[in-house]
Amino acid sequence: MGRLVAIALNTFREAVRDRILYGIVFFGVAFLLFNLVLGELSLHQEERVLTDVGLAGISIVSVVIAVFLGVSLLYKEIERKTLYTVLPKPVRRWEFMLGKFLGLVATLAVQVALMGAVLASLMTLKGIPVRAHLLGSLCLVFLEVTLVSSVALFFSSFSTPFVSGVLTLGVFVVGRILDVLEEFASHASPAARTVADVVVAVAPNFYLYAPGYGTLATAVPGLEPALYLAKVAGYTLVYATILVATASFVFSRRDLV
Repeated sequence: MGRLVAIALNTFREAVRDRILYGIVFFGVAFLLFNLVLGELSLHQEERVLTDVGLAGISIVSVVIAVFLGVSLLYKEIERKTLYTVLPKPVRRWEFMLGKFLGLVATLAVQVALMGAVLASLMTLKGIPVRAHLLGSLCLVFLEVTLVSSVALFFSSFSTPFVSGVLTLGVFVVGRILDVLEEFASHASPAARTVADVVVAVAPNFYLYAPGYGTLATAVPGLEPALYLAKVAGYTLVYATILVATASFVFSRRDLV
């Protein structure tokens, strides 16, 4: 546990020092400020616009950060030769991978919390009540980027950062349109239906996190927000565990000489 914590803390420190990370976060905050203008232009829909568009912006920025940091975690360690000073120590490769993942998740948790605080502050400034469902929506965004991080880490265990980034974004886009693929499969040819069914069965369902773009209570009618969050959290935990475990196995077999 001590080794995991040490690796996670080191990963967190490296991530928060990354200048590109600050640039992406600054862009996200600027988007939230621009969201005020959109709210002013709306007709009696200012609360909905600020909440929906603000959460969508936080989600997009968080996904970009998750992909950027996730695909470069191992590459930076190998490029800087720091990996070769860590692995000879009593640190198993799966511990190294898990520690890196936990450090990345901690970084994303802080980033989502900070941008969520900015959004809540803007809503308070405009006299809009900050409802409890906003926290639930932010939790969905955090769970979403946690899963994105595990996908990025999986691809980075055997590929270059550029290829890993493209593959991760591809999986994210496919995961967002799984409902469309299911509809397509029902009207497609047998061969296309088989391919679509395999994709639907294997790809992570990022559509589950879509209720983050709005009030959780209205986005999921008939289902208690806490129950829905628990369901999605369990799904994220299982899927991320499988991906990180697979990435650790692949990385343990990788020749780093």
